[in-house]
Amino acid sequence: MSRATRILLVDDEALVLSSLRRLLLRAGFEVGTASSGPEALSLLGREGFDLILSDFMMPGMNGVEFLRQAAALRPETVRCMLTAQADRETLDRALAEGVCKRAFRKPWDNGALVEELRALL
Repeated sequence: MSRATRILLVDDEALVLSSLRRLLLRAGFEVGTASSGPEALSLLGREGFDLILSDFMMPGMNGVEFLRQAAALRPETVRCMLTAQADRETLDRALAEGVCKRAFRKPWDNGALVEELRALL
């Protein structure tokens, strides 16, 4: 029996984190959560994930900084960003540099988000 796909959610907003967690659990994923970049890096150091979905605007360390460090720690992990805040130039640069593979906008469509995450995996 194969293991479930593991997704790490990183967002400083508790309501966003809990609603995404519920959505992805219902879709059959295993889900880990962190409310900051440093917390997520600590978790990544201990556990492997297939995909990371990180917010952009977080205190202390933004999503691009976090995903850059996550790439160095776990280069095999697919990295994505979910944001309402990042400007187009920042997102384009992060995508071009390979910091993240895909950027999603808040608010998201539940069905489309799950479908696109599955396609990335």
